[in-house]
Amino acid sequence: MGAIYEIESLTDAEVSLLGERGCVGPFGVVGGESAALNRFFWEDDEGFQTPALVSKVTGVPLRAGRRVRLETPGGGGWGSACARDPAAVARDLALGYVTGKGGAAR
Repeated sequence: MGAIYEIESLTDAEVSLLGERGCVGPFGVVGGESAALNRFFWEDDEGFQTPALVSKVTGVPLRAGRRVRLETPGGGGWGSACARDPAAVARDLALGYVTGKGGAAR
């Protein structure tokens, strides 16, 4: 499972967001799907923005009270989601997890 972080700046600041897995998610094994991609956002006057280089940006001005949001991927899947017990898939979906094509849960 990945994680979502939102960090609010208490003062005016300049931030850099650097990460990996913005273009290719962590791979699955034994027929499992790849995980979701790493995603970064920052808040400005127009709303949330994302970097042109997907997961790398420096020198972003962030005013006090504005936020950065980091969405990290979990690991890739193990085995084909189609081969899983349907009750286990239903439980995962009810909990908000994503199974199979479309990426892993965050």
